[in-house]
Amino acid sequence: MSVAPEAAALLERLRNHSMTTYQHSCNVGNLASALAEGLGMQQDEVNVITLGGLLHDIGKVRVRTSILHKAARLTPAEWEVMRRHPDFGVQILATLEKFDIIEPLVAYHHERWDGKGYYGLEGNDIPLGARIIALADAFDAMTSSRAYQYSKNLQDGIQELATGAGKQFDPRLVELFFDIMPAVLKRNSRRAS
Repeated sequence: MSVAPEAAALLERLRNHSMTTYQHSCNVGNLASALAEGLGMQQDEVNVITLGGLLHDIGKVRVRTSILHKAARLTPAEWEVMRRHPDFGVQILATLEKFDIIEPLVAYHHERWDGKGYYGLEGNDIPLGARIIALADAFDAMTSSRAYQYSKNLQDGIQELATGAGKQFDPRLVELFFDIMPAVLKRNSRRAS
C-alpha cells in the first residue's frame, strides 16, 4: 500500500529516530493488513487499519532512544514515559489533517480484551482496528529481537497468542491469525527476497 506524503514523512521521522521501531511498525502494518483482509473488510477499512499499524508507535519519536533501546529493565519513571507513547502518537496525529480516523487505533493499541490495558477498555469496547493492531504488535514484538529480549521462535509466539486469547487478545482474531498465518509468512518471505 502506498501512503500519503504526510504518512510517509511520519514514517521517515520514525525511521530516523529508531530503525528498530520503524521496522517493527512496517511488520505490524503488514500483519494488521492481513488480519483486516482475513476478516473480509472493505479495502478502505483495510487501508485505515494498515495505516494505523504503520503509525501505531509514532509517539515513540518523543521517547528518548536511551529508553527505547535500553537493554536493562526500565525504571518506573522510564516506564511511565514509555507508557505515554500512544498519547504522544495521538498528539502528533492531531496536528495533521486526515489522520483523525486512525487516532483511536493509535490510542488504544495497548488495550487488552480482559480490560487490563492502559485505559481499561475491554472486549468489544476496544475499536476493532485497535484490537487487530494489538495482536499484530504483540506477535511481532515477541518474535523480533530487541535490546531487552531475545526473540521467541514462531512456535513460541503462536503458543503465547493461544495463551492470551480471551485475556490479552480478542479470541476471534487469534483464531483468524492462526488460519491466515501460513499465507502471511509466505507473502512476507517473498518481500524479503
